[in-house]
Order: sequence, then C-alpha cells, then structure tokens
Amino acid sequence: MSRCSVVIMLALWLAWFAAPAAAAPSYVGTEGCKCHKTEVEDWLKSPHAKAFEALSKDKRSKGQNKALRAAGLDHNKDYSSDEKCVGCHTVGFGKPGGFAAGSADENFKGVGCEMCHGPGSEYRQLHKEKDETFTRAEAAALGEIYPPKEDTCRQCHDHKDSPFNAKTDAKYMFNFEEMIKLNKAWHKKYDLQFKH
Repeated sequence: MSRCSVVIMLALWLAWFAAPAAAAPSYVGTEGCKCHKTEVEDWLKSPHAKAFEALSKDKRSKGQNKALRAAGLDHNKDYSSDEKCVGCHTVGFGKPGGFAAGSADENFKGVGCEMCHGPGSEYRQLHKEKDETFTRAEAAALGEIYPPKEDTCRQCHDHKDSPFNAKTDAKYMFNFEEMIKLNKAWHKKYDLQFKH
C-alpha cells in the first residue's frame, strides 16, 4: 500500500471517527403543536396542562394543598424550583430543548404534548413538509410516539420518588387502561382526517 493510500485511509478514518453523532430529537414545547387546535384546546382544560401550577404555592388549589398535607409535604412551600418535582410537571426537563429549572417559559410548563408523544423537533418538521401525506412509520422513525405508551406515563405516575404513588395511598394507584378510557387528563382521541 502506498504512503498516499495510507494517508487517505487515515484521513477518512479520522473524519469518520470525529464526525458528530446524529443529534437526538429535542423538545419544541406546546407552541410547536398548536396546529392540532382541537387537541390543544382539550389539553388546556386538563390537569396535565395545569401540572406546573400545582407546584406553585400561589397557584395551587385547596384540593392540591390538602393532597400535599396528606403526603407529608409543606403546603406553604413553593416546589416550582424543586428538581424532584419539576421533571414530572414540565416538558422535557433536563433534556435537549426541554424545560430548564427556574425558567419562566410557559411553552414548557405543564405536562405537554411531547411528554406523551416524544420530543418533536424531528417529526414536527416532517408534519410541516409532508402535511397530511406522511406515514405513521415515517413519524415513528423520527421519534413520534403514537399512541402514548404505558411506560411513558409510568415515568411519573406511580414513580417511586413521588409522594403521590400507591405506596402513599391506594387512591394514587395508576391504571393505564382506565386512564386511557377517561381521556380527561389530556385530550379526546380524535379520528385522523387523513391516512397516515
């Protein structure tokens, strides 16, 4: 092998090795999902939309304060900066593009669309480019989760570190099948207009 061939091969190997890995999809926040007007309107009325408010002593309801006391937490405390709480009350906490502790950005407060459907930077672009002609397989390849999966929900619901789990009180037992049927916590499941 000639010296020139070795140099070229070495250069190609170094270029391949040094090439950055494909960036993981990042969170875009609820604003990025507003094309789905009906779903967003439903969600805005849901407990998931108001999840961040439950952390703020000035915004939580009397019922939420009662639940805090029952769980042994201080109902006079503001938990909106507590990292143990924020992760389950915001979109993408600590992940690329997601909520940052102490942020005032409303776009990432609450349990938004991407907490169930996955970070949207990649599949949102697909939706824009192909409108109604994209396939579910294409969207899934770019990180879209549809329908939401039980393990996605369980990352917060009935989490071992949450004071609102079945170990604290049986009423906090999370039953995925029952929650899906209720569909009060997020949005109604609407039939697709187009074939995906």
